[in-house]
Amino acid sequence: MIPARTPATTRLAVATALVVVAVLASMLALRHLVLPPWPAVGVTGVLLVGATLALTRGIIGGHRARVAAAARAGVAVRRPTADDGGTASAWPTLVGTAVALWYLLARFGGLGGATDWFVGPSSFGRLVDQLGLAGEVIRGEVAPVVGTPPMALLCVGGSLAVLLIADALAAGARHPLLASGTVLVLWFPPLVLMYAVPWTSFAVTVVALLLGLTLDGPPGARRALRDAAVGAQVRRAEGRRAVRTTATAAGITVVALVASTAAAGVQGTGGGWTGLFTTPSRTARLADDLDMYRSLSARSGAVVLRYTTSTGNDVGPLRLLTLASFDGRHWDGGRGPDGDEFAPDALLFPAEASSSAEPAHVELTVEAMREQRLPVATEPRTVQADGTWRYVPDRDEVVGDDATQDGDTFTMDVHPRELSPEILRTAAPGAGEVDDAYLAVPRTEHADDIAALARDIVGGALTDYDRAVALQRYLRDPSRFTYEPQVPPSRTGDAVWDFLEQRQGYCVQFATSMMLLARTLGIPARLGVGYLPGDPSDDDPDVREVTGRDSHAWPELFFPGSGWVRFEPTPAVQTGPVPAYANPLTGGPAPVPTMPTEEDFLRQGATGPAVLPSASPTGGAGGAGGGDTTERWLVGAGVLLLLGAGLTALALRRRSARPPADAEEAWSRVVGTLTTTGIALPPATTPRRAPGEAATAWEAHTGSELPWGVRDGISALAQELEVERYAALVDPDDDARTQRLDRLARLTREVTSGLTAARRSAARQKVGARR
Repeated sequence: MIPARTPATTRLAVATALVVVAVLASMLALRHLVLPPWPAVGVTGVLLVGATLALTRGIIGGHRARVAAAARAGVAVRRPTADDGGTASAWPTLVGTAVALWYLLARFGGLGGATDWFVGPSSFGRLVDQLGLAGEVIRGEVAPVVGTPPMALLCVGGSLAVLLIADALAAGARHPLLASGTVLVLWFPPLVLMYAVPWTSFAVTVVALLLGLTLDGPPGARRALRDAAVGAQVRRAEGRRAVRTTATAAGITVVALVASTAAAGVQGTGGGWTGLFTTPSRTARLADDLDMYRSLSARSGAVVLRYTTSTGNDVGPLRLLTLASFDGRHWDGGRGPDGDEFAPDALLFPAEASSSAEPAHVELTVEAMREQRLPVATEPRTVQADGTWRYVPDRDEVVGDDATQDGDTFTMDVHPRELSPEILRTAAPGAGEVDDAYLAVPRTEHADDIAALARDIVGGALTDYDRAVALQRYLRDPSRFTYEPQVPPSRTGDAVWDFLEQRQGYCVQFATSMMLLARTLGIPARLGVGYLPGDPSDDDPDVREVTGRDSHAWPELFFPGSGWVRFEPTPAVQTGPVPAYANPLTGGPAPVPTMPTEEDFLRQGATGPAVLPSASPTGGAGGAGGGDTTERWLVGAGVLLLLGAGLTALALRRRSARPPADAEEAWSRVVGTLTTTGIALPPATTPRRAPGEAATAWEAHTGSELPWGVRDGISALAQELEVERYAALVDPDDDARTQRLDRLARLTREVTSGLTAARRSAARQKVGARR
């Protein structure tokens, strides 16, 4: 692709650029396994590190070229170096590694997964935690997985590592074949999990690697070609090789496009093999043995429940079960009493509650939900359902012997309680009104720290209600906590303390933490597990659909006279506003900020069953996708343009500064200088006739004679060119070669500088004549 006599710095820049292109194409093949938006972060990182490698090697290569040129000119230098563009230097790889590490620490090592460009020692610990989470996802999930920060770190970090190694082999060691093998490592995941690599990635990567193979090999072979006296026939052969290489690369691209189009038209191949590694189940069940250290898996997008209400509004979350037993890490549903059968008109609620509002009639139809409990409103309700169902007052659950099936229907009449900040604020303390299990606090190493934090949060709040609101406000504060489906690994063994320190998790962590903080203050608390209200159906807006992604957990606190009351510590972008009674400032729902939702992560088709409850659409301000994608692409394009401009300027400067390698190059520089002054020699001009043709054309163009010193220099170079082309010496000794190169360099400088000076003089004379 590039002739052997191209300057080393230019060749190395091309090698690095080809490696960058190949890595980008291979990296983007991973987006079918790890769902976007992480590729924007990866593209930015690869472009940044690639620019660093090219610029560092260009600086080193330029310095070495100047030192080598001075040594050939007879100038004494402290340490002679080879004009190799810096291939033997490890500095480009070391600098690139430092930039890559900084980028990863900044993007993925920030507190709570946020981007922090000023990295510190703590960033390393958080980065290691993210890698541990990625390992857990790999062991426990199936492709495709959500593009959470840990998985984004794995994709981006792996791609940057491949880039650094491949660049060191291609541009440093000058072994493009080994570099090609390194880049293909990024193909292993899609090949193993999908049995295919996307055609675009295949075509671009293969073309880039083939073009890289056409670059010359180790530096020794290149120096031999550079020092040899190569004639015009060899140069024409090099040009033909470049044309053949480009044509071959273009042919491969066309074949890849045709093959991919044909494969897409074959019956049954459109889906690929991804189905073998996904979980297409459309059924959903909620767990009652929650683990605070377990990350949130991809939840089913299947509809689990449909319902309509007489009021046209939802009736709040639909709860399946409540949990009271927590050991510091696990929730245990246990085996409670079987309960008693109930009449269709019996008001099911474990405490006395007054209600003056009109009840809402709800009709529900089961879809993909397979539960031995019925989802009921958190408010007092009556339930009418076919089959044998029993009510357990202690847990406020409706349980049965058989699991629900598609098409099962039941109805509820929901009687909303009169709940307000004023009513809850005047309630007496709840301790002593319920079982002591709802006040149990696990005696962990940090139990006292958690209790002290709870006291600090509530400050001087005088009532249980005001304390509960203070805890809720603290956990919902986005400046303190980040919603994140991937839970960091354990650091202390106390899951709640780890969450309060690391400040990232999903609804189970938020709800459990508020529950435990409330218990340390003497407020009875438990965990509710079920579904958020869902969304109106696209087919019928009067019908609300609840999917597996609406699974959720929340804390419930006990207030005498009102019973168990739901609070919402999980961030608003996942759960919507807090209940009206839980917002004492306005008495109504708080505004919901607009932020990315989990739908953006899961829209690509994650179909695994819901094995853990969590909030409705989630976002997470993780390092994988924060910021505007368009802006990142513009930044990347700007970096690439700056890199290209800098390398071009550096190559042109080096080309004009270094001595010519032979008479052919010296002659091409002189012809180029003539062209810039407006003198174009006819294509059939021989070297012997060139001085005369140049003088005639100069006089016609400028109206003055070509300086005799310049004309003599052109004649001398023409003679050197004739000797090189038609009577070249075979294996000249080093002294003769050095003397000849020095003479060529001197003649080239004299002719080009003389032509430049003559052009300026002629221009001044024309200006003076006009005046």
